[in-house]
Amino acid sequence: MNLGQLIEGAVKFNASDIHLMEESPPYIRVDGTILPIKHPPISHQEILEILNIIVPERLKAKLEQERGLDVGYQYKDISRCRTIVFFERHRIKIVMRLVPMHPPTFEELDFPPAVKKIIDFTSGLALITGPAGSGKSTTLAAIIDAINSTRKVSIVTVEDPIEFYYTNKMAVISQREVGDDVGGFNDALIQALRQDPNVIMVGEMRDPDTMKTAIKAAETGVLVLSTLHTTNAIQTIERIISNFPDSEHDLLREQLSSNLRAVITQNLIKRAEGKGRIAAQEIIIVTKTISNLIRDNKMNDIQEIMKGGEEGMQVFDQAVANLVRAKKVTEEDGTLYARDVYAFRRFLKGVLSSSDRGGIISGFGS
Repeated sequence: MNLGQLIEGAVKFNASDIHLMEESPPYIRVDGTILPIKHPPISHQEILEILNIIVPERLKAKLEQERGLDVGYQYKDISRCRTIVFFERHRIKIVMRLVPMHPPTFEELDFPPAVKKIIDFTSGLALITGPAGSGKSTTLAAIIDAINSTRKVSIVTVEDPIEFYYTNKMAVISQREVGDDVGGFNDALIQALRQDPNVIMVGEMRDPDTMKTAIKAAETGVLVLSTLHTTNAIQTIERIISNFPDSEHDLLREQLSSNLRAVITQNLIKRAEGKGRIAAQEIIIVTKTISNLIRDNKMNDIQEIMKGGEEGMQVFDQAVANLVRAKKVTEEDGTLYARDVYAFRRFLKGVLSSSDRGGIISGFGS
């Protein structure tokens, strides 16, 4: 089993992930689909040899004790790999997320213009959300690289593990890896505030302590960028609030109404030409109107503002319909990803309706 050749082949086919397990051939994920590689089943000895290449000696005891480990691995100048090694039915399994060596640009990712507004924020909290494998880290990387290319600022990233490597351009960047450079996300975020930052990127807000510290950091005049595993933009705000006791909800709404700048919720859909995927992005830009609705807990009203397109805002089905009309996504695939098929079809026709809830899926805010 030649790991280097496998990574090179996976990169050639634009795969996003590699799956390695004992007594099975390797698999790769291409455009969201898992595909087997023509290769004999991997033996126990071969998986151990791969593990020895990927996992540093200092972390092997941790893997044995915790039965799972996240680690970064770089193969030559071809790809970085965000890797998880874990035990499954007493056997070792390895999943490698392939990360390009250089952050993509907004133009390469074909983002809507509204997403670029994040580059110009000087303070507050901006969140990129979506399910696992929806390209959140790639979107964050494009934002960080754009800030690095256009602003003379200090950027601190906190990641587990580090994915994209950045070099200083106009900005100065410090990258810290959880478990190696610092103990945890919350500790790293607290320390980052003493490192003269203008921008802090937190790979994921995993717990209430990190959420609370991120909001406090945004209140100090720093731009905080992070991710959450939520499936729509309004749910993102509700999820943050629901992580805290009821007695703190009014304060959190006040803090978010004043400091939240944007929420981008995305999913990846196959491009119409059949190669690669494109992000359909639901977008909230926190205008004065949105801020007031958050403060007053009128979350359901936010959806109607988003549909109106102010500041480039859009709901998810609107985003998908826009991609279909631009011939970047087929109508068939757009229908598969639509959250409310009836609303999606109306958006395709350019119709905005306050009664977009329909079908089995009742849309947003439900």
